[in-house]
Amino acid sequence: MDLNSKKMSREERERKLIFKHKFENRITIARYGKESLDAGDYGNALHRFVEYLGIIAEYKEVKDLYSLRVSHFDPKKELTEMMMISHIFLQLARIYDASPKFQDECKRCLDQFVAFSSNQPYQVVNSELIRKSIKKSMYKQTGIFLEAHKKIYTQSKKCYVVTFCYGPEHQITKDYRDLKDWMLNYRWGQNFIRFYYTYSSRIVPRWEKSLAMHFFSKLLIRPVLVLFSKTILRLILNKC
Repeated sequence: MDLNSKKMSREERERKLIFKHKFENRITIARYGKESLDAGDYGNALHRFVEYLGIIAEYKEVKDLYSLRVSHFDPKKELTEMMMISHIFLQLARIYDASPKFQDECKRCLDQFVAFSSNQPYQVVNSELIRKSIKKSMYKQTGIFLEAHKKIYTQSKKCYVVTFCYGPEHQITKDYRDLKDWMLNYRWGQNFIRFYYTYSSRIVPRWEKSLAMHFFSKLLIRPVLVLFSKTILRLILNKC
């Protein structure tokens, strides 16, 4: 091995060691960012959050933090990390929202927040997180944050009770998803869906383990869902 090869090999080992140290300390970096944000030090919070997401991007071998996708993660092993990533994107959007010149960055972070929230077990938690922050008037560009909140449900494929009864690909399940999309156009519908997701996401996983609830769904819930889907639901969808 010549001198240049030895030098490159040594530099590569050093680079890997440095990155290993950074990756092992990524949670601490994210925590420093949250502490800075709480203290009102937005510059340092921004630096720390971007550093954390940059480490994750490098670990996943993607170009940058905006190139991170849910598909890059194993939800069985990395669910906690995915949830933290979603929260950090929301905090970055909050920081960028403070200045009009960073509106594009704010939207990109919100898009990532939505992508890492939709169809995840913590979807309801994230929806409530952004809803409560909007209610507290924490943002200047309230409209784009309201849109992000709506997108979490619009992009979600889950309809817990119907999916429990018929599975995710049944036509009745798809019809109820269309109903959800229609309801999201109205404030009352958004409130209802938020209430529905909050409680059904907790209850239905318990039903799945209960033979009695499977029997009850066949005896009563399914017939009610079918009747509604062939009457009132059909009228609603035909008008859409």
